[in-house]
Amino acid sequence: MNSIGLLVLLVQQNQQCARLEQTEARLMEVEQSSVVEFLQEVPRGAAGLRASVGEQPQYQYQYSRNKRSKEEEKELQQELQEIRQEEGKEISEQEASQEVGEETEKRTKHEKHKQRHSQHYHKAQVQDDMMMMMTYSMVPVSLPGADGLPGHNGTDGIPGLNGLPGADGKRGRKGKELVLSLSIHPYFVLRQSWPFKHRSTGLHAIPNDETSPVKETEKVHEKTAKRNGTFPQEAVFMYCLIKSLINPRNVTKMKTTFGTWMKDTAQLNDERIWVADHFSGRMLKEYKSISFFQKNSSDTIDVIKYYQGCGHIVHNGFFYYHAAASCLCVHRFDFSTKRLQTLTIENSLYNNLAYLLPNSKTYFKLAADENGLWLIFASNVDESIMVAQLDQKTFSVTSYVNTTYPRIKAGNAFIACGVLYVTDTKDTRVTFAFDLLKGKPVNVTFDLRSAGEVLAMLSYSPKDRHLYVWDHSYVRLYVVHFISDE
Repeated sequence: MNSIGLLVLLVQQNQQCARLEQTEARLMEVEQSSVVEFLQEVPRGAAGLRASVGEQPQYQYQYSRNKRSKEEEKELQQELQEIRQEEGKEISEQEASQEVGEETEKRTKHEKHKQRHSQHYHKAQVQDDMMMMMTYSMVPVSLPGADGLPGHNGTDGIPGLNGLPGADGKRGRKGKELVLSLSIHPYFVLRQSWPFKHRSTGLHAIPNDETSPVKETEKVHEKTAKRNGTFPQEAVFMYCLIKSLINPRNVTKMKTTFGTWMKDTAQLNDERIWVADHFSGRMLKEYKSISFFQKNSSDTIDVIKYYQGCGHIVHNGFFYYHAAASCLCVHRFDFSTKRLQTLTIENSLYNNLAYLLPNSKTYFKLAADENGLWLIFASNVDESIMVAQLDQKTFSVTSYVNTTYPRIKAGNAFIACGVLYVTDTKDTRVTFAFDLLKGKPVNVTFDLRSAGEVLAMLSYSPKDRHLYVWDHSYVRLYVVHFISDE
């Protein structure tokens, strides 16, 4: 009997444990449903408050009123009471079965006491959670207020780093060519603030860039003019001194010992070459370029009158030469119109083979440099070397300069940057120089070539700053190296 009673008690105990677990699960559901309904109810209350905020701008309070939670709580309390009643019955049954075994009853009482203690603790915990939930449900919900006024602008920040430099601009347009003639003095030009410099002879404009051969000349003469005070402060002279001749180059070999080969010293883009064979004749050969010259492909031009010597020049579309059999005349032949003009040079030496330059059988030597046109000849008074500057427009003499250098000491001559250079009788070295702008000699000498055959021609071109040479049938070019180049 005792064993049967003990088994019955164990079965009842298991059933009560199962009911307790079901009750705990239902309590958890009640808690969760209450929280969910609370979270759903609060936004609806807040929305109602926002809709009526214009009429009642006061705080509203939302309370959680969950009727279903209360009913379930009552049911849970009833179940707990029933459990207590059953516990009372169990206690009485335990007393009735006290005879079965005191030890079994004590063990059962102890276990039941622990269960009751846990149930009471769980119930108290549930009640505390419910009170906490209800307390939070009474928290006031406030609505957002209207936007405030914008604040003041902040102070400027620290400036950033400088950016990279921009790309180079486009190159400017090329300046227009300007013809300018000055009557102040034939040996200087005025500095202008235009994109190019102007020559006093009215020939053509010189580009204002660092490659211009006149750039160094202007620097030297600007200092000279300011130091002497002879001419206006804005005068810039075309003046420079040669230090040496460098980089000789053979162009071709001719058949004759005497002759002259020429390029136009004024027209920058004209690459034609003219050749006057021998020291006397009336036919010129015209080559389209230096390559045609080397191939000996040319046209022939009749210049109407015979030329004499090897002192000719082509300048700005004209061929200037000394007319043979006319003692005091220089001709100018126009390539375009085929017309011939004549200029008479008074007091010039021309008789009995008294050449100005005996090595080239020349009486009159024409020259062109950065200052314009020049004519070199010998005086019939003292047989010294004279230089006349020519006006291209009127084809007349504008001034004369007497160098007082004897013609018999001269082998050949040329003019560059306003300075006359004269070689010795063997044409190996420049031994005399005369500043035509200042009217006085210059202490300049330099080597020209080694002793050899006839040097028929020396002619400077300001267009490319080269010296054109006809040396014993060889046509050569020398680069003129000025002191200002260093």
